Amino acid sequence: MKSSSASLSDAHRRQAAGWLALVILLAVLLATLLPKARIDSSVLSLLPASSLGNIPPSIEKGFLQRLDRQMMWMVSPGSTPDPAAARWWLAQLQQQPFLQDVQGPMDAKGQQAWGKFYFEHRNGLVDNQTRSRLQNGGEAQAQWVLAQLYSAFSGVSGKELTNDPLMLVRGSQLALQQTASQMRLMNGWLVARDKQGRYWYLLHGELKGSSFDMQQGRAAVAQLQALQQKLQQHFPQAEVMSRGTLLYSDYASQQAKHDVSTLGLATVIGVLLLVLVVFRSVRPLLLCALSVAIGALAGTVITLLCFGELHLMTLVMSMSIVGVSADYTLYYLTERMVHGAQNSPGASLRKVLPALLLALATTTIAYLIMILAPFPGIRQLAVFAASGLIASCLTVVCWYPFLVRGLPVRAVPCSRWLNGWLNAWQHKQAVRLGVPVALLLASIAGVASLKINDDIASFQALPQDLVRAEQAITALTGQGMDQKWFVVYGDSAEQTLQRLETLAPELAAAKKQQAIDSYRLIPLASLRQQQADLQLLRAAAPVLQKRLAESGISVATPNLQPMPVTPELWQESAISSGWRLLWLSLPDGKSGALVPVSGVHNSEALAAIAAKIPGVSWVDRKAQFNELFSHFRSLLAGLLAVAVVAIAISYVLRLGLKRGLLNVVPSLLSLGGGLAALAFSGHTLNLFSLLALVLVLGIGINYTLFFSNPRGTPLTSLLAISVALLTTLLTLGMLVFSQTQAIASFGIVLSCGIFCAFLTAPLALPPQGKREI
Repeated sequence: MKSSSASLSDAHRRQAAGWLALVILLAVLLATLLPKARIDSSVLSLLPASSLGNIPPSIEKGFLQRLDRQMMWMVSPGSTPDPAAARWWLAQLQQQPFLQDVQGPMDAKGQQAWGKFYFEHRNGLVDNQTRSRLQNGGEAQAQWVLAQLYSAFSGVSGKELTNDPLMLVRGSQLALQQTASQMRLMNGWLVARDKQGRYWYLLHGELKGSSFDMQQGRAAVAQLQALQQKLQQHFPQAEVMSRGTLLYSDYASQQAKHDVSTLGLATVIGVLLLVLVVFRSVRPLLLCALSVAIGALAGTVITLLCFGELHLMTLVMSMSIVGVSADYTLYYLTERMVHGAQNSPGASLRKVLPALLLALATTTIAYLIMILAPFPGIRQLAVFAASGLIASCLTVVCWYPFLVRGLPVRAVPCSRWLNGWLNAWQHKQAVRLGVPVALLLASIAGVASLKINDDIASFQALPQDLVRAEQAITALTGQGMDQKWFVVYGDSAEQTLQRLETLAPELAAAKKQQAIDSYRLIPLASLRQQQADLQLLRAAAPVLQKRLAESGISVATPNLQPMPVTPELWQESAISSGWRLLWLSLPDGKSGALVPVSGVHNSEALAAIAAKIPGVSWVDRKAQFNELFSHFRSLLAGLLAVAVVAIAISYVLRLGLKRGLLNVVPSLLSLGGGLAALAFSGHTLNLFSLLALVLVLGIGINYTLFFSNPRGTPLTSLLAISVALLTTLLTLGMLVFSQTQAIASFGIVLSCGIFCAFLTAPLALPPQGKREI
């Protein structure tokens, strides 16, 4: 017997040494990976990596990065059109190191360059309205030129007529004015006027880095807020409104930071105090901290190895791992505290090991199911949790039989209450039937009143000041941020432009049919179209000269040489200001164009338009995300049902039909209780709620497994489960107070569901004759 014990001790030592080597390796990897790691703070990064349909990834990434970097400001001096405040704001923005290409008014030099480019390339910049007038020989264009000449308001000069007899530059300018927003040009500034009579001056620029860089974003927003205060000191009547992804990203990161610092601190302190009160010794406290720390170490390293970055939301939601990973330590320490005098550390481990391994397997599988969700942040959480829990459990199994030697043995605290609860379940039908029936009725009532909501906008409450500013800027400029657009792409710039020209008449028809209110197409034609326009001009020039001669006006023959405009030339010119965002050229020759659409009334019709034109995709990001959330919510619901059936089958095979089905009841009631709590708290069912239910099933089943362990004693199991419940509620319950709505509802389902699992776990107690003492 002695030799068998020595052999077991040697095996434990080898296991402990091997695990120590792995932990050291994890620490070295963390020291190597963490300095290079990126901490992402954007809620948008929780969304699917591919969100723009079948668009080539390089085009998608290029547009999304460009859109995320955009910033816009509207500065108002009051009811008097004075650009002084706007000029001051522009000067300050141009000095900021985190901004680039900040623009306000177009100065005289810029206006000259704008006019010069249009004149020198007028034959390649024919607008749609001029193109339609040039059809059928150009008679309509001749009539239009005569109308401009004889109009009292057109102001056509002799020099303009001599240099540009076809008035192509004038036609392009008028066409742009008609397609522009309700803003107007005043002294080079784009200016709008609101219903209160206040003037607003437009400025725009770009961030040099990503809007999702947490540190740069916080510093940038703080600096902009400081500049706004200085502006009001210099111009007391002035106001500034801002728009940009940076503002929302910073808000989200500050919320998550608050959750990590405040809730995380409260969680750790609560768990540590609880362990100290129950065990009345510092060593169990240190052992809990050790297993949790090693779990966090393993979770961080494995996540960085798999993803190369950490999402801040992953860190917030991973607070749940603290309570769960502490369960393994608590279960083993409770067994040692109560039975340490009768059993050796190795015997205690053998006694709890089956329940520990089953609990680890079910919880890990529950987390790994979350990998099926198409969200990078959720996948990170799943990998972080699964690897962290495995590491925590291995720490208990490999090290704690050595570390608990000499741990004080004491009576079960609150044994009178715990025994009373066990006796009530075993001998009082009012409890054994009443508690499950009451939870069943509450679950039915809650689930019956539960509403489904897959709207992504409801997952996070946005700050009202940003929402009001967004609405005001949209009203002033006519340009919203509803992220609805067509993406046109091709293997070359020419192919992309030709596809844009195929899309244009479809959009005009959609507008006529009131499927949309408006759209924006970049004022650039393909080389094929420019060549066709040149033929129209050559056919129309004689007609125009003849009609002008009949009216007594003699003009020279127009210059009808090719004046090609390529996207590269257009982007480098002054006339592309305000349009460059809508065009993307890649080093491999591929290109893409955005066509923003406003006032969408029939998204399906627009999707049908895109489907019949090669290289065109319709993007309604919000609708696509909502549909995706709905799809994966349904998928997870199916997976949950399959998981419950699989658990029931495993129980029946292991315990027999009656006891097996009885052991499933706590799992079913925990799911129903979590959903009922969600409904009663005024929240709606969504994908995050179902992700929480997956964890409720995986974590709550631990309590059933601990009670159903025939090697355990009910009182010890109840004490371990009670402490585990309190630690879990201290961690998962803290998520309820998160400022992010999706996380708060996640916490409600988790904490209430797991509490229901605790209440009904004594149903799994084996018959007294089948327990091992």
